[in-house]
Amino acid sequence: MPDLNGMLLFAAVVRAEGFSQAARETGLPKSTISRKIAQLEQELGVRLLQRNTRSISLTQIGALFYQHCENITNEVEAAKATIEYTHNDVSGLLRIAVPVSFNQEVIANLCSGFMHLYPSIELDVQFTDAEVGLVGEGYDIAIKYGPLQSSDLVARLLFERQPILVAGPGYLKARGTPATPKDLAEHDGILLGTLRSAPIWPLGKGNRKTMASFRRRVRANSSVMVKRMALDDFGIAILSNSVCKNEIASGTLVPVLQEWPIEPFKVYGVYSSRRQLATNISVFLDFFTKRFGSQESLQALMM
Repeated sequence: MPDLNGMLLFAAVVRAEGFSQAARETGLPKSTISRKIAQLEQELGVRLLQRNTRSISLTQIGALFYQHCENITNEVEAAKATIEYTHNDVSGLLRIAVPVSFNQEVIANLCSGFMHLYPSIELDVQFTDAEVGLVGEGYDIAIKYGPLQSSDLVARLLFERQPILVAGPGYLKARGTPATPKDLAEHDGILLGTLRSAPIWPLGKGNRKTMASFRRRVRANSSVMVKRMALDDFGIAILSNSVCKNEIASGTLVPVLQEWPIEPFKVYGVYSSRRQLATNISVFLDFFTKRFGSQESLQALMM
């Protein structure tokens, strides 16, 4: 396992754009920082930085490694911030954008519990699937589905959902059960998505992955509606196992193409800058993650 202190110092050097400035910011001797990063490179067996007398630059592998080191740095800072403040010290307005597909009653109960725990917080929660501007529109946190586009925003993974293909037994009896992803081109599909979502599903994992097209019968941005349409035999749908667990157990929905498991859907808490991570943002994301840490709680959230 790489040395954690070396990783933190490496991130500090990259942010400071040099060893001298990193030494001033951390209070450590420049020689100590240089030695720690050299040890880290030796331990990893790769060169992370290109050095000359005037500047440093990241190698290709160094740039990738830096992202992980920066993530660790800011998780450490967030953990410290959470401990350093009491509940009464956490205050101020917190504006949050939440996907429409989330169960609003469950989110309301979550926010109520959060405000009881942090009585000085003022909440502004908006349910929307629009692309909100965290800076321009004044939101502190946006809950988003991945994959996320690369940007200057910070994304903290909150939880994952395992999606599966399902259909009603009536539909499969009438239209047959697809044996391969290519067979989906002859089937009706119920698409969970927005106006920009194409009738294509990514099936499989890792090297065994394919993009399967289908005939879109219904498109909706509500998992409740998608599940209803599948139950009523209008086509095949992708739903998370937490959403349709009971229906699969009862036989009212049937898994399809199980030999082609799908990459998990990831849900992130996105905010504008880790370098200025507010305590109220940190504690809300911690609270959210702990609340929905089990499949049972996810089933309630993603109805």
